[in-house]
Amino acid sequence: MALLKHQLCAVLLMMESGLILSASESSCPSYAGVPGIPGNNGSPGRDGRDGFPGPKGEKGDLGIGAQGPPGKIGPPGAPGHKGDRGSPGLSGTDVQNALVTQLRSDVKHLTDRLTVIDKVLGFRMFKKVGQKYYVSDGLVGNFETAQKFCSDAGAKIVLPRSEDENKVLISLQEALESTYVHVGATDAKKEGHFVDLSDQPLTFTNWKEKEPNDYNGAEDCTAVYKTGVWNDINCNSKWHVVCEL
Repeated sequence: MALLKHQLCAVLLMMESGLILSASESSCPSYAGVPGIPGNNGSPGRDGRDGFPGPKGEKGDLGIGAQGPPGKIGPPGAPGHKGDRGSPGLSGTDVQNALVTQLRSDVKHLTDRLTVIDKVLGFRMFKKVGQKYYVSDGLVGNFETAQKFCSDAGAKIVLPRSEDENKVLISLQEALESTYVHVGATDAKKEGHFVDLSDQPLTFTNWKEKEPNDYNGAEDCTAVYKTGVWNDINCNSKWHVVCEL
C-alpha cells in the first residue's frame, strides 16, 4: 500500500503543468534529506523586560558604621527654683579672731608636748606607748614613795589601760630587772572596789588567778608582776617605781 501511494503521487506531479509543489503544500510524504551543516549563531537578542520583584530575603547582620557627627545643642532648660539664702559669713574681724584662737591652741599643744618630752628626757629609762611615756629612774620604794616621786615629776604612778600598755610595761620591767612594779590602783576606800588615783573605776585589769584576795586583810594597793599579771599587795611593800607622762 505504501508503494502504491508513492507511485500515485509521482503521476500527479508530472500532470501539473510544470509546476513543482512544495513539500509543505503537498499531502504526499517526503523523504528526509541528509542533515546540512549547522549555521552560524545569530546576533544576541534585545534585553528582555524586568521581571516581577522576588520574595523578601532574610534580615542581614547588623553593620558596624562610623559614629555620626554630634547633633545640634538642644534648647536651654527652664531655670530652677531659687535656693534658700545662706547664713551670713564671718566678718573680717571674726575670721582674724578665730585664726588667733586656733594658733594659740596649736601653740599651747606644742608647748605641752615639748614640756612632756623635756620631762621624759630627764629619766634614765622611758618607753613610748600611744600618747603616753612610761618612765623610770630605777627607784625602789613603797606606794607612798612612788606616788610622791611621780607627782614631783609632774606625772603619776603608771596604770596600764589596755593590753598593749600592759605589754609595754612588761618590757620596761625587763630592762629594770624588776619583779614587781607599783600600779596606780587601790581599794583603800572600799574593800574589793579598785579605782584609779582619781577615784574612777578601772577600765582594764589583768588580775592573776584568785587575785585580788586581800591577804591578811592588809592588801589595798596593786602591783604588776614581771609576767604581766596583777596582784593586790601591802601598800608598804617596796617595789620599783614607774611613772607615766
